Amino acid sequence: MTASTLGTHPITDKLRRHKDGTVLLSIAEDRICKLNGVGALTWIILEDKQRSVSVDEVVCALESTFQSINSEGELHYEVPRAQLQSDTTHFLSKLAAMGLLRIDRELYSINNDVSATTSSPQTSQSLNVDCEETPANVRFSKGETFSAFLGLLAFDLVLKFAGFKSLIKRVERWPTAEPRTTDGEVCRRVRGMVDRAQMYYPKKAMCLQHSAVVTCLLRRRGVPAEMVLAAQEFPTKAHAWAEVLNQVVSDSPTVKMKYRELRRL
Repeated sequence: MTASTLGTHPITDKLRRHKDGTVLLSIAEDRICKLNGVGALTWIILEDKQRSVSVDEVVCALESTFQSINSEGELHYEVPRAQLQSDTTHFLSKLAAMGLLRIDRELYSINNDVSATTSSPQTSQSLNVDCEETPANVRFSKGETFSAFLGLLAFDLVLKFAGFKSLIKRVERWPTAEPRTTDGEVCRRVRGMVDRAQMYYPKKAMCLQHSAVVTCLLRRRGVPAEMVLAAQEFPTKAHAWAEVLNQVVSDSPTVKMKYRELRRL
């Protein structure tokens, strides 16, 4: 068990979710961690408990889950109780030292600002939004380009001086104007505005700032956009994009196949 700087049958679902490991994102610590398969399974147990748990509770849950997974036949775990107790104690202590878990009177719980790729994905909504890339012949006013440029600058400064957590909070709290709309033309135009502003920006804007600006500009126009934080598990790499009704609007739609979702804002 290691941590590096972790409509189906419950056991089958756990098997699918943990066997490739998982990636954790700590917003407060601005840290991404990769967990192996057993580490991911331990994290799933902590997620499922939804309360503070002792090492003994985690060990018992792991033993029970190992037996169920072994019965599936795809994987096989055989770990002596003493070794499992020792490894789990060390693992949970390490996660707590990294700021990923809270510890109180020898009880462990997940910190509120930590997300993992083991979380069950959200179900897609049935509404359809046409948000394909903006055609090259679309023209933008100087005001539109300038507003997107200012957005990139503002979020760049927030990230530099206030940190990752502050940027995330600003996007999370950004209101969606009324009346609401899911007009694909609005989505395409906002993305095009930000893409064009990025051409004039003096430095390369990261996906984090780009998706934050797209999300907030869409909300300003009444579009219920969400910013998605995601990760690729090997090699470990973080990414972000904007979505409307679970459809990507600030990146290629294939990004959802390459990265696993960590958190929606």
